[in-house]
This record gives sequence, structure tokens and C-alpha cells, in this order.
Amino acid sequence: MVATQRVLLVDDEYLARDELKDILRRRHPDFEPVAEAANAREAWAALQREQIGGVFLDIHIQTEGERAGLDLAYAINNLPAAPWIVFITGHPQTAVEAHRLHPAHYLLKPLDDAKVDEALSWIRRQVARAVFGADPLPQRIKIRHRIVNRFDERETHVEYVDPREIVFIAKNNAANSLRIQLSNGTALDGVYGALKEWEHKYPGLGLLQIHRSHLVNIRQVRSLRPRPGENEVYKVALKDSAHELAVGPEYLETLRQKMEVGLR
Repeated sequence: MVATQRVLLVDDEYLARDELKDILRRRHPDFEPVAEAANAREAWAALQREQIGGVFLDIHIQTEGERAGLDLAYAINNLPAAPWIVFITGHPQTAVEAHRLHPAHYLLKPLDDAKVDEALSWIRRQVARAVFGADPLPQRIKIRHRIVNRFDERETHVEYVDPREIVFIAKNNAANSLRIQLSNGTALDGVYGALKEWEHKYPGLGLLQIHRSHLVNIRQVRSLRPRPGENEVYKVALKDSAHELAVGPEYLETLRQKMEVGLR
């Protein structure tokens, strides 16, 4: 069983903190609010004073400015044993920069039980994996995808795939579906689901979002280099595929960090 998480609530609105405390008390007693803060200064003092495992952080602290929450998050991430962060915001446009800080989750105001349930369920799984080890990958997974048969009719097919064969997953432009590229050269098109679902479905696989349109299996990345004539725009070459994938600028630093893991 995962131990109780000691959490800090940071929001300049008392009612917002009270609402979140109520949801935690009713539905998530294993997340214990041990400190509250109405601004960054109070939050930093609480982090020095208390043993904090996680922070629910309002990005836009109105009493201190639009960047106050983000600046505090940068400082938290530099702590020797940094707690996880769940960003709370009423401004979705701040998500791009916030993504670079690798938060555990986002909560969009107004809060409700379902949103908080989803975020904390994810955090519990991550904490359990850190304590007990990553979930083993299944030998095979079932992938449903659509094809067009010889009569020009759409059919749903099921493929049973070793997840280690996945090289990358890309969004289709014309439809709300995905294309999964396998190491044997096969492409499964018309796959049901969203990119985010795949990123979190098999943590041990190492799927990483490197662009708004695709995920890559980090073990498949052979090189990272600028596109010809474009020093600030990068792409990755892959081990088991001739495809080269663009890297979005907001994902570049995370990709570099992941590629360094395990190097001596």
C-alpha cells in the first residue's frame, strides 16, 4: 500500500483551497493537506518547514502576477528532493510553458470530483511504481484499427502486437485516429484512441511525446539533429524505421534529458 501523501495547497483564493480540501477529505484521505499558502512566499516557507510530497499549485496567483505560479514551480523543481506538482489553472493557454516543468497533472478550474479523481489516480500509480518498481510490459497487446477492404468498405481489424515493436505513434490529419509504426515496417492505421492515452498506458515502454502530433519510443531514437539549414528546428532518426520525426521546440529539452539517461 502506498503511504499517505503530505500535500501543500497554493492558491490565493481561500474558497478554492477550501473546495480542494473538501474533495481530498471526502474522496482521497491518503492525500493529506498539511499546509496552505496564499502566495509564493508563504508556499516557499511551508516547503522549508514541512516534509511535502506534492504541491497543488495555482499557476495564476492574482496577488503576485501571471507568472508567480510558474516561477515558484521552477524553484520547486530545483529542490534536492522535489515534490510532484499538480497545476491548477483557469487559463488553459498557460499549459505550453507549464508542460516544460513536467507536472504530474493539470486541473482546470472549476474543480470537480471527477477531475481530481483522475489526477490522483495517476499520481498513485506513479508513486507505486517508484516504490515497488515499474509495471512489467505485457507480452502482447490488442490493437483495434480500421482498414478499407477490397470492396471499399471500412472494417475493424484486431492485431496482437508485442509492445516493444512500437517505433512511434502519430496522429492522422484527416480523422480522429492514430497510426502506429512497428519495427517490422508494418503500419497500423486508423487506430482508436488519443496520443495521451498511449503515452500513459505502458509506462515501461518509454513512449515520449516529442511533437503535438506524435510519440516516439525513446529506445528507438538513434540521433537528434537540426534539419538542414534550420539550426533551431530538430528531427530524430530512428533505429528500426526510415522515418524521421520532427521535434517540437517545447519538447526538445525533455527529449534531450531522456536521451541522456543511462549514459556513462
